[in-house]
Amino acid sequence: MKPTIPSVVLIAAAVALTAGCSRHYTGKLDQRLHAKAVIAGPGITGEAKLHQEYEGRVRIVLKLEGTAESKLTPGLHAVHIHETGACDPFTAAKGHFDGNVDPQVNPEANVTPGLGNHPYHLGDLPNLTVDENRKGSLYTITSRVTLAPGLNSLFDKDGSAFIIHGLEDKYLPDPPAKDAPGGPRIACGVITMEP
Repeated sequence: MKPTIPSVVLIAAAVALTAGCSRHYTGKLDQRLHAKAVIAGPGITGEAKLHQEYEGRVRIVLKLEGTAESKLTPGLHAVHIHETGACDPFTAAKGHFDGNVDPQVNPEANVTPGLGNHPYHLGDLPNLTVDENRKGSLYTITSRVTLAPGLNSLFDKDGSAFIIHGLEDKYLPDPPAKDAPGGPRIACGVITMEP
């Protein structure tokens, strides 16, 4: 069977289109970004590592350990990224991270202040699971924050921090009390960029 002119044109067009494409776009960054936080609280030690290899995806690996007297009890504990890179006292980390909402820098920001936006803050993360030996771990990927410069960067003018809470986050919108999304703060770690 002899190919028709339209089929030859279609084949030639397909070859021409694919010839210029050496690979498809994956969003992979030219340079990977890394950050970490050393997390501490009464009887609690641990570390969080953050990796950004692709646009819009930050991988977080968090490991904690608590003594028998610590408030890192077996079960679920809320973990949030908070808006300020300060831990002394834990309240210095302020509220949940929600990007740069400074009207001078980001006049289009439309974020409900305080807990009115919970659990939709950019820094709201899944709960941490702690076992019977008081060892906890969390592995998650978030598209809500970035390590690179921008309006959702964890490295704005005052930085950011991880806060570990004494209770689980039940992800209630507009929680009835300020401590509802996890209860008291039991550990904190300032997020710092790594080379």
